[in-house]
Amino acid sequence: MFAIVRSDGNNTELYTARDIAHNWLRKVLPTSIYLHRVSVFEVTRSSKEDSLVKTSHEDRLVRWSPPYNRFDALVHVNVIPSLDVAAVQIEMYKDLKDAYPDPSGQLQVLADATSIHTTPVESFAMVTISPPDLVTDPSPVTTTTFKTTTSITPTSTTSAAPATTFTTTPANVSELYFEVKVNVTITGDCDPRQILSTWLNSSLPGDMMMVLDLQLLSRAQRHHPNLQSNPFTSDKVFVLRVSRESCIFQVRVMKSLSDSQEMAAQIRYLLQMPYNNDSISIATEDIQISRILILQCNAETHQTRKGLFKWPDTSGGKNAIQPCPKNPLRYATRDCKLCLSTYWLDPELEECHLVVETIADLDHVEVTADNALDVVEMIESLLRNHSTLSYQELVTILNKLEDIVNLSRVTPSVGQALINIISDILESNSNLLPFTNTILNITEAVGDMMVCYEGSSTLVAPAIAISVVDVVPGQFSSLTFGVSSDRAGTKPEIFINKYPFNGTVAFIALPSALQDKFPQNSSNQRPARVKFLFYGIPMLFKSSQKGMALNTFVVSASVTNASSPIKDLDEDVEVTLHHLIPNTLHKDVQCVYWNFNKNNGNGGWDDYGCRKYNSSSDYTTCLCDHLTHFGVLLDVSRTPLDPANEQILTIITYVGCGVSSVFLGITALTYTAFEKLRRDYPSQILINLSLALLGLNLVFLVNSWLSSWGLYGICVAVAATLHYFLLASFTWMGLEAVNMYFALVKVFNVYVPSYILKFCALGWGIPLVICILVLIVNREAYGSHLYTDVQHSLVPLDNTDNFCWLQDEVTFYVSVVAYAVLVFLFNIAVFVVVLIQIRHMRVNSPAGTRSGLMYNLKGVVSLTLLLGLTWAVGFFTWGPARIVLLYLFSGLNTLQGLFIFLFHCLMKENVRKQWRIHLCVGRFRLEEYSEWSNSASVGVTAKPKSNPPRAPVPSVCSVKSSSTDSTSASSDSSQRDSSCKRPNLGLFVNSLALPRAQRSPSSAGALQSQRGMNPTPGWRNHLLGQQEQR
Repeated sequence: MFAIVRSDGNNTELYTARDIAHNWLRKVLPTSIYLHRVSVFEVTRSSKEDSLVKTSHEDRLVRWSPPYNRFDALVHVNVIPSLDVAAVQIEMYKDLKDAYPDPSGQLQVLADATSIHTTPVESFAMVTISPPDLVTDPSPVTTTTFKTTTSITPTSTTSAAPATTFTTTPANVSELYFEVKVNVTITGDCDPRQILSTWLNSSLPGDMMMVLDLQLLSRAQRHHPNLQSNPFTSDKVFVLRVSRESCIFQVRVMKSLSDSQEMAAQIRYLLQMPYNNDSISIATEDIQISRILILQCNAETHQTRKGLFKWPDTSGGKNAIQPCPKNPLRYATRDCKLCLSTYWLDPELEECHLVVETIADLDHVEVTADNALDVVEMIESLLRNHSTLSYQELVTILNKLEDIVNLSRVTPSVGQALINIISDILESNSNLLPFTNTILNITEAVGDMMVCYEGSSTLVAPAIAISVVDVVPGQFSSLTFGVSSDRAGTKPEIFINKYPFNGTVAFIALPSALQDKFPQNSSNQRPARVKFLFYGIPMLFKSSQKGMALNTFVVSASVTNASSPIKDLDEDVEVTLHHLIPNTLHKDVQCVYWNFNKNNGNGGWDDYGCRKYNSSSDYTTCLCDHLTHFGVLLDVSRTPLDPANEQILTIITYVGCGVSSVFLGITALTYTAFEKLRRDYPSQILINLSLALLGLNLVFLVNSWLSSWGLYGICVAVAATLHYFLLASFTWMGLEAVNMYFALVKVFNVYVPSYILKFCALGWGIPLVICILVLIVNREAYGSHLYTDVQHSLVPLDNTDNFCWLQDEVTFYVSVVAYAVLVFLFNIAVFVVVLIQIRHMRVNSPAGTRSGLMYNLKGVVSLTLLLGLTWAVGFFTWGPARIVLLYLFSGLNTLQGLFIFLFHCLMKENVRKQWRIHLCVGRFRLEEYSEWSNSASVGVTAKPKSNPPRAPVPSVCSVKSSSTDSTSASSDSSQRDSSCKRPNLGLFVNSLALPRAQRSPSSAGALQSQRGMNPTPGWRNHLLGQQEQR
């Protein structure tokens, strides 16, 4: 006996009590004890003294009265493995004597410990009858009077004699099973499931009918506004809650003489009778009663990851028990669902351990026609935990898929499962190239072997799609296959006999001439079938042609059981494919098909029988005279390097640009902050060159980050800015050469008013004009690699790893390459002239002033960096030495800012003196002196020498005096009498100080002496005047 205590005070109906008892017993009994049948009955005792029962968990009397509901229970169990009867009795008493709180928290189950009685039986009876009262000694285990009879398996050893059981099978009674579906209207506030259980138990006689399973199929509630008076408070009204339910249940009927039709009529009559329970009423309609003829589940072999289970024939409503293959002391159960089409439910395998734990374990699983679908489910389960598959794992899975296709009956459901597995393989980060042909053959076989469909069938997965269409040869005219995909991981959409539209990524049209290749109808041959395949993962196919890459998805068409190979068709097959990367640069494209025999049987692309019909930036249309897998290759022969070298060069470039940015900033700040350093022209040109290179490096460093924002407008702005600073750097390198040319070659008859201002207009203005022209003529020339065709400035970019730069090939070669070539050719010419001039200066210099080789080499390197001649290495990055030259190019040019700092700041004495004067403290500080300006720009003074009398010559001094006019010690006449000599080689190499900026008029006399002359600006006048003064 047990009681159900409810916290809400409601009564518990008999049907609900059975469910509660069943859940209670499953929770408290050990896993070795399996429930076979649980029967619950109303309490039949009439003696009032039984209302007081002492429970095992409380040392007090508990009165069985509401909210306590008492029930008797008769339970049949199997004990596996078999145990001694006494041990089972002790275990049952120990497990059932304690109170059980229901997980819902609304009720508690209390067992009467004095009523627990356990007896063994040899077999279970088919009919369960409520047991009579048992009165025994109040022994805690062996002499208890529990109304639940518990049995163990006949194979167990027992030490007690079998007790009397209360399960009998009358000889004149047989069973019928019916399934009932009925719509009910429930009036009143209640739990529909609970009230329906109560209604069925009260409406159907318990001695001959038993409800086996009750399920609510659907629910629709309606609230009626028609109110009636409350019988207790006539001045108030309440709303009756009305709900409509549809339920289905099975009824087991014990019949003796009546037939099935009479029983069905009796059930219908009983259900149609009105039911009223206080304020709750039930009305029925649409009662459908069907006799259940399939009363058992047939024996079945089930292959799972937890092992192979062989389920025996099992009656409906019962369960089968099998030991776990890996841990035989645990057991798996499987229920046989009793209904019109009685079937097996999914097994409960929680107690069993995995047998197939890894993909390698599949090698021990044999695929048969019966377990093919089970193996498919196992593979799907294993792939969920694998983002990358090894070579051996791919071999194992693909071998099993081949066995499944060859041995099983490929229905659309099996085909869909196979397509899902292949899609998962394609989407994994695995090397699929050795298995391309195998995967293609498996998908082809799925389409060839598919059955159980009418007319056509389409199977779709995220990375693959397949369509099969049955055709009548005499009625075939044409057939088209289109695929639409948003490339965002969703499944593609398939269209049959619809022409291309926006979003189409692949389209193929078959000509009418194909009907000659269809098989002739015969009794032993399948009808003609056209099969289409779509592959959404281009990485499955490797290009065998150097410098070519697959730039489309792959689509194929074939005919099952073709009468002859489909080639050399009179009419071409039209294939239109969408470019994965827009071909805005109009590179070469090639229409190809997949040749299974190329590359020693591994497959490769071949162009035989295919030709390009037309091509745009987005689509290419091909015409082919045969059927196979089609694709379009893009010429990527100018793709830079292999991934390893590309990664190293990227690191070198970013590190070099970062270092150069720091030292270019220091250089520009040094020459800008110290007024004595920026007086001459070369220093001012150096400042502008440093700023241009600094802008170039900074924009390059933030390019990838800004492009990751995903806005096309920002990408265009970044690309244009990078283009501008690159051209500005080239321009200032060229202006540096112009300044050298004026200073060393065109010494006389050169006067340029507003010299630096004009240089700034050219240095910053020419690049600006070029960039504006590019934006006006072809704004789409700027952008990222994959999205140069986007038209609106705020359109999001899907790929955030792009580098914003010039994408139009013509624009790049005209505005960058051609411009750089012109600048560098001029700079090289000036560089050669300067070297010749230095050579002459060295030959003509006094013997004591000639410098050594390393001293001159330093000047050559400095000139090379100023003129940007290291950029010319980029024009030679091809051929066998390409990689070496690329490393040289990246290192020299990214570190150009560091070299400029070394040669024009750190190694120049006047710059170091300025740092010591203004930045150092203590003994490192250098005091400024009056003669400082004499050497500030020149660096090394020439040796003084006597000036013999000379005939007066025209002065070559500038209209504006040099920055050293304050140090002049001679008169104007002495300056006019000075001779024009080539500058000392040591002076030039040491300082590389070319013409300085002119600040103020020297004197009225000097102005008069310059009239009618074309003086030369710069350091040469200053140097000659200084030598004359000394």
